[in-house]
Amino acid sequence: MNITKILFSVIAAIMIVTNTNATTMCVTNDNTNIILDPSIEGTGYTMNEAAKTWTVTFPNYTVSGIATCNSTGGTYARAYPQYNFDDNHASSTGTYCWCKMTSPVRSAWVYRYERGSASFCASYCAYICGDDVRGSSSFRGGVFGSAGM
Repeated sequence: MNITKILFSVIAAIMIVTNTNATTMCVTNDNTNIILDPSIEGTGYTMNEAAKTWTVTFPNYTVSGIATCNSTGGTYARAYPQYNFDDNHASSTGTYCWCKMTSPVRSAWVYRYERGSASFCASYCAYICGDDVRGSSSFRGGVFGSAGM
């Protein structure tokens, strides 16, 4: 590795660590590099409330994820790597909505909102996850910033 590559790597790492809206780079299964930049808004999204899944299209890639409602709350757009709701994400029995990116890389669960009833939360959680990942830079920051956790 030459000195230019080392210097570039150090500068890039410092930029990522010091930026509160950190950009995350990941490599897909076909070895394509993707830059997950929370400052870039998505161009569209879809969701499937029955399956509790969502997909957001960005200019150069697509991000997919899952949603769940449960009895654990949190702080908006904050990632909680200690939580693992994967096994029952589609059951959605609580009033607190959580979102997790599953592709191109997995993120931690990120808290979205609390609704008054479990049925209301279950009906809209995947919709809200997709909409916020598409349109909210602070929420994308929580999701993209926790990639790989």
